[in-house]
Amino acid sequence: MAAAQALGAAGVQLGTAYLLCPESRANPFHRAALKSPQAAHTALTTLFSGRPARGIVNRIMRELGPLPDGVPPFPLAGNAIGALRAKTESRGLDHCTPLWAGQNVSGCREIPAAALTRELAAGWRD
Repeated sequence: MAAAQALGAAGVQLGTAYLLCPESRANPFHRAALKSPQAAHTALTTLFSGRPARGIVNRIMRELGPLPDGVPPFPLAGNAIGALRAKTESRGLDHCTPLWAGQNVSGCREIPAAALTRELAAGWRD
């Protein structure tokens, strides 16, 4: 947060920091990806929702490209990939799972959300 403020930011968005908190509903594939070296590689993609969102690059993003032509619009894209996602996840693979994450996954920690919020608030300078 101090780095963002030093660059002139009046606020920050830190949703990714909460993904490993016990209160998060991130699935086991998502949690494993956030803790892996794979998490260092993120890209904007429309594959999973039809709208651009940043996620950890997985096999479908590598093979189709993160922003391919022909992706159904929101909210149809989620339904279009649903069966493929279910099939790969049933085999223990995250190849077609949306692994949402911001640009800096290193801030993710397995601590209660309240504790993380207190730490973040303490780091903000008025």
